[in-house]
Amino acid sequence: MSEIGEAEARGETARLYDDIRRCTGAGMINLIYRRMAARPGVLPWAWGALRPAFLSGAVEREREALRAGLDDGGAPPPREALAAAGLGAADLWAIRATMDAYNRANLGNLAAIGALAAFLADGGAARPPRPADAAEAPPAPPLLPPIPDMAALPAATADLVRLLAARAAPPDTPIIPSLYRHLAPWPAFLALAAASAALALDRAAAAALHARARPAMARLARTMAPEAETAPPPEDELRALADLAARFSAGPIAGMAALGHRMRAALPD
Repeated sequence: MSEIGEAEARGETARLYDDIRRCTGAGMINLIYRRMAARPGVLPWAWGALRPAFLSGAVEREREALRAGLDDGGAPPPREALAAAGLGAADLWAIRATMDAYNRANLGNLAAIGALAAFLADGGAARPPRPADAAEAPPAPPLLPPIPDMAALPAATADLVRLLAARAAPPDTPIIPSLYRHLAPWPAFLALAAASAALALDRAAAAALHARARPAMARLARTMAPEAETAPPPEDELRALADLAARFSAGPIAGMAALGHRMRAALPD
């Protein structure tokens, strides 16, 4: 499935990526937006509908409520174990920063992308449009390093990323979650995640989190409307967007939101 990476974004796509980073407070562009960018007319229209919910603080409030009920999976391993795996203080700082960025983004997107799916399922694309939101976005957060290209990774690390990705991706949604690629510079931590039952993706926990997020999705969906200044994509693209948003919110986003919290808790502060 195609996507437009951050390094490849140009023109309007690059501008939208910058605005998404600012409004979501994440130092990277999540896979769902990179997939939208590869579809004609989809990202400008979808982001136009989503942006006010982020800028108003509505997504932030829903994110904090969801975060409060997450299971941390137990105590982190001893520092000695991490040190023996070659993970020093600087490594742990960088991994924590990466995890914090993804956890913030995934919980917010769980509510927001689920709301987009509900909005589309309820015929929201036909609602009366509203004027474009001219509110200024906050300053951009610190950027994460670029996502490594799979082809550039050492073979053993690439195999490890694919192993973890296969566990995370639903059968009908072949993906490599961006988090695993972003953690590839620390294969010892990925190996810990692959070997630990506490850090395995728990589909039951993901389904429970998605179910708990449904009221938040419904609340956000009721506030959404198309943006008057942005032309809607073709009907077939709207249907594809509805399917993409529904599958990602119930599958990879919910799964990585639940798992990411446990992975972050496995790191000592």
